[in-house]
Amino acid sequence: MASPRKPDHFLTNSPPKAELAASSPTLYLPKVEAGRLLGILIRRGWIVVLCMAAAIGAMVLYTQKAPKIYISTGSVEVGTRVSDAMGTDFGREDTKDLEQLRTIERNMASREVMLRVVKSNQLAKATDFAPAGTTDQGLIGILLGRLRVELDRGTRVVEISVEDTDPVRAKELVESIVAEYQLASRERREGTARKASEGLAVKEKELRGVMDEAEQGLQSFREAHPIPGLEGREGSAVAGDPLGNLNTQLTQAKSERLRLEAEYEAFKKFDPEDPDAIAGIGRSTHADEVMSRVRALQAKELEFTTAKETYLQKHPVYKALSAEVAKLKQDLAESVRSAGEALEKSYHVAMENEHKLSDEVNNARTAAVGVDGLRAQFDKLRRDAEAARDLHASVDKRLREATMAGSLTASAIDWRDVPFVPEKAARPAKKVLFPVAALAGMLGGLVLMVGTELRDGRVRDAAAAARATGSPLLASLPAIQSGREGDMVLLSDPGSPVAEAFRRLRAVLLPPPAKPNARTVLFTSALPGEGRSLCAMNYAASLAMQGQRTLLLDADMRRPGLSRQHVNGHTAGLGAYLTGEAEPASACFPTALPNLYLLSSGPMRDDAAELLSGTRLPVLLEDAFRWFDSVVIDSPPVLAVSDALAISRYADRVCLVVRQNASERRELKKAADLLRSSGGNLIGFVWNESPFGGKENGAPEPVVPLSHPALSSSGSGVTVAASPSAAEGGMSEIPPSPIT
Repeated sequence: MASPRKPDHFLTNSPPKAELAASSPTLYLPKVEAGRLLGILIRRGWIVVLCMAAAIGAMVLYTQKAPKIYISTGSVEVGTRVSDAMGTDFGREDTKDLEQLRTIERNMASREVMLRVVKSNQLAKATDFAPAGTTDQGLIGILLGRLRVELDRGTRVVEISVEDTDPVRAKELVESIVAEYQLASRERREGTARKASEGLAVKEKELRGVMDEAEQGLQSFREAHPIPGLEGREGSAVAGDPLGNLNTQLTQAKSERLRLEAEYEAFKKFDPEDPDAIAGIGRSTHADEVMSRVRALQAKELEFTTAKETYLQKHPVYKALSAEVAKLKQDLAESVRSAGEALEKSYHVAMENEHKLSDEVNNARTAAVGVDGLRAQFDKLRRDAEAARDLHASVDKRLREATMAGSLTASAIDWRDVPFVPEKAARPAKKVLFPVAALAGMLGGLVLMVGTELRDGRVRDAAAAARATGSPLLASLPAIQSGREGDMVLLSDPGSPVAEAFRRLRAVLLPPPAKPNARTVLFTSALPGEGRSLCAMNYAASLAMQGQRTLLLDADMRRPGLSRQHVNGHTAGLGAYLTGEAEPASACFPTALPNLYLLSSGPMRDDAAELLSGTRLPVLLEDAFRWFDSVVIDSPPVLAVSDALAISRYADRVCLVVRQNASERRELKKAADLLRSSGGNLIGFVWNESPFGGKENGAPEPVVPLSHPALSSSGSGVTVAASPSAAEGGMSEIPPSPIT
């Protein structure tokens, strides 16, 4: 037996997983794929539909059983300034400030107003508003929960809305809130006015006594001191005060004298040739006479000016008008002279009168010098009396205003939009609730669907398998017709899509020109029933049909496999060879397909892992390379037993078969990691779309059709085709057995 050769996979081993991750950081991360999402929706879309139907059904029941809520809305406008009907400041409420508007908004929803509304509408007896026996505090809380009072931003309008099961009562509550607020405000103002009136009445009575006492004291002083000039100072004109009367007359005389003096000076400066100088003369009888003559002269001069343009100097009209103008000027001068003389006489008379009155005032002042001390006392008494009188008058006026304002004050708010009885219920809002229920059901269904999908770790598409294994997709096998899972489809149905898929797999797995000796391919899977034997058999058949002499090695010594139905009663097999009990030629069978040979596994053994880990398996493979162009190995599942890990290190390439819905992602990942850790060259996976019926009810095992009995080492008369190497070397004789 020849010495074993070193497998090519030691030189062409795949890069470690860490290097793959470094070259493609997102290799093992989940990716959003439209096809996968569509598949999830198709498989589990009923969860979303069911959740939406349940949510809508629950909402239907809720809308049928939930009480109908009606909302009545009204609005009031706050005046810019509110005062009483008397126009006084008492009881006035300035509403220009935003804080004051907020205060009105808050007071309309105060507990005081709510209690008045509860009592005025007898809400304690309304069992549909609150349960029987509810306290006033509870009724106020319920009403506040159904009430909304809000000041519109940027306006002076306060909106009021009430929710209730009775539409009529909702309207009445809005009206009652405004009415009770106005009544409460009026009562507060009346109370304030009443308190103010009481205080003002006490003060008025006190001030009346002070005023009467001051008046009585002043009158008593007058009676005790009947002195002339006591009622006033110089310039005063009080009855019974001679000095005051004389001062008044003297002042009037001085004024008259000054007026006459000014008018006399104006007449002295008047020029009859300049009638415009009349503007400087004041208003008097003489001045009026002069002004009339000036106007007449001005009118005649105007007429004469017009005549000059029409007539010549010798014309009678011209001469007559000229004479009239001269006569008017002479009359004006005479009037001015007469007026001046009259004013001069009046002026001298006024001066003499002023001198006489001045002498009399001096005499009277000399007589009244002795009463200055009494006058000071009198002035003090008079000022006190006047102050008491003014203060009493002011307080009395305020008292009358307060009395009137308490009953005539106006309200700070007026209706802008009166409330109406609502025709339709505002809640439950079916147009809103049903879409919300459908959306909530859809979201809940999506969450449940995603959760169910995440819990179900089964691999459902090739992309998920690629992420789990960290290797590319080599081929995708369409679903095989039920009952034909064990056929060699390249012979039974060569034109089917499945046969074409195996041809594509053959093209993908052809050794590259740089490594022509990579001729050993191992097919395995993570779990049983995923189709590894089917792939191994059909891939080997595709190589044989291409003209390559191919050995199909059944390395599954744990359960019935490719060769189990053809070796019944035979003890020879892979297990017997590995123990040294038989030669491999006794277990090698030619099949019905030329160039394809099957090396059976032999009877089932419990020590398969130990035998496959020994030194005889690489020797067998080395001998097989001398007689066959390709070796295809069918091994047990990776996670079920360790046999595949022992074989994978001797295979040039390892293909992992993944069946739809058969394995979970974590199982595939674990199987791929184990293969790489054991030294296997995992180059990719084959995606099997055939339905998975479970590990217990899997598809029937593939059957390899045999055409001859097993070959013998001494020659059995069975001839096989010469190897390409032999043909190229010109060899004419073929050895009796492909495996010595």
